[in-house]
Amino acid sequence: MFLGSDQLCNRVASLINSAYRRADEAGRQIESAEDCLLKALGLADWTPPEPLSFTAHASDAFAAGRWDAQYFRPLFAEVEQRLLATGGAVKLGAILDINSRGRQPDYSDEGLPVINSKHVRTNKVLLDDDNRRAVEAGAPVVIEKGDVLVNGTGVGTIGRAAAFLHEQNALPDNHVTVLRTSRVDPIYLAVFLNSLLGQLQIERHIKGSSGQIELYPNDIAKIVFWDAPDHVQIDVRDAVLSAFNQERRAQDLLEAAKRAVEIAIDDGEPAALAFLDAAEGTS
Repeated sequence: MFLGSDQLCNRVASLINSAYRRADEAGRQIESAEDCLLKALGLADWTPPEPLSFTAHASDAFAAGRWDAQYFRPLFAEVEQRLLATGGAVKLGAILDINSRGRQPDYSDEGLPVINSKHVRTNKVLLDDDNRRAVEAGAPVVIEKGDVLVNGTGVGTIGRAAAFLHEQNALPDNHVTVLRTSRVDPIYLAVFLNSLLGQLQIERHIKGSSGQIELYPNDIAKIVFWDAPDHVQIDVRDAVLSAFNQERRAQDLLEAAKRAVEIAIDDGEPAALAFLDAAEGTS
């Protein structure tokens, strides 16, 4: 077992603590992005109504093609009404250039990394060496930087959305929907979908029951979206980009701490301390 000197242990611990601080700051930045959106709508303290009973017209059920009570809960109608009252609300389908699910990947040792539902977190997409790869040929859609990814299946994961901020293209599997738009900021779009206003609408449009729930692209297109003023979209974007950079740096620092221990074992502590000097110099 390798036992480093107090100096090395303290330096490695300092680097790890710095990484955790950056990760915490990233979380606060994401929260500030969501708060910015709700405050701009005047809904920061809004509580959705939940009456003990409610009714729906048969004509509305026929028009929606839905007969389940879940779809007609009053809070869903109030969300739409509040968004429409802004004068800047549109159906999401009207502003999307691409709204398409991926396919079951043809996995390979080469090709593009695959993004599945476990990689799409709330306002972030995981992409690293652990992602499996698949061939691009025949893929219905390729993920590009600036796309918004939405989980389309799975209890606990369905409806999570994130803007894809990585430089490398990727492939979605058949549980991930790719949204692409040139009309609104994609980071703002992802934050909207993850907000209370977006998640309530997603909940409304989910189909199926038990473990077989689905959110299809044609239902995503029905979501009422607030095309916020530019300054709101910019503020939301800046907060999420700051979080993305903080989290990426946190990951780099954790990798540097791990690498420093490996260098100490293989090449001695002086080499490890020199490596830490360089790593801390860019923190």
